[in-house]
Amino acid sequence: MIVRVWFVVLASMLLGACATSPQGRMQVTVPASVSAVHSEVGMRLSLASEAGMPSSCAGMECMLNRAFDQRVQRLGTRLAQSAFEIYPDLAERFSQFEFVVAEKVEPGSASSAAGTVVIFRGVQKLRLDEEALAFLIAREMGHVISRHHDEDSATSILFSIAAQVLLPVANIIRGSAALIQSASAAATASAVSSAASFVGARIAIESYKIDQLHEADGVALDLLASLGWNRGEIADALVAGTQVVGDDRWSKDLRVSAREVVGLTEN
Repeated sequence: MIVRVWFVVLASMLLGACATSPQGRMQVTVPASVSAVHSEVGMRLSLASEAGMPSSCAGMECMLNRAFDQRVQRLGTRLAQSAFEIYPDLAERFSQFEFVVAEKVEPGSASSAAGTVVIFRGVQKLRLDEEALAFLIAREMGHVISRHHDEDSATSILFSIAAQVLLPVANIIRGSAALIQSASAAATASAVSSAASFVGARIAIESYKIDQLHEADGVALDLLASLGWNRGEIADALVAGTQVVGDDRWSKDLRVSAREVVGLTEN
């Protein structure tokens, strides 16, 4: 019982307080240092689950890869400079954005609370216009700026606390002690607790995912506007880009973003 109490106290210390997104939505977050580690691990696990490209390239393929890498770095550098000017409090969380091209077959993108923005090699195959690629980079930066990784980390930690401390799983298992051995019971309790934590956190995160996407889109448009990008041209480029993507979650999110940008352009 004492161990559980201290677990709750420690977890409460790790959790931050209410924060406000750039759009004014209230969030429960964790400190930047906690989220940086938590989201970095989550991002790496997610990347590990994606199909990778061959480890080497040759000739023209290597030249095209380098050209794409340079595009990402050039656009990212410009957007990062604008981000620190528009959102000066970013400097309190990390010193710079880092832009990485991951050798992944399918198009996609990811980011972490520490300012790492990852664009999958598969995006290169889409041959996106400059406006669309800049938007994709800026949208991932929008998730970082809006503290969405901090918010997701807080949700995961809260559900972990609930699963380990508040749910009476151990009592259920002990009621079956006559049928199973204690070691097996402990393993089962741990598995059930972990599963409950994961599923509960995913459901909770999905409940506000669309809000996060809208917020990231808004930040992306603000960053692009600060560099002189035309919103109508961005909308046209995104619509064109959505014609060549698939039906996975990332592609569906891109379609949502494209519709939102088009809608904002028409208003």
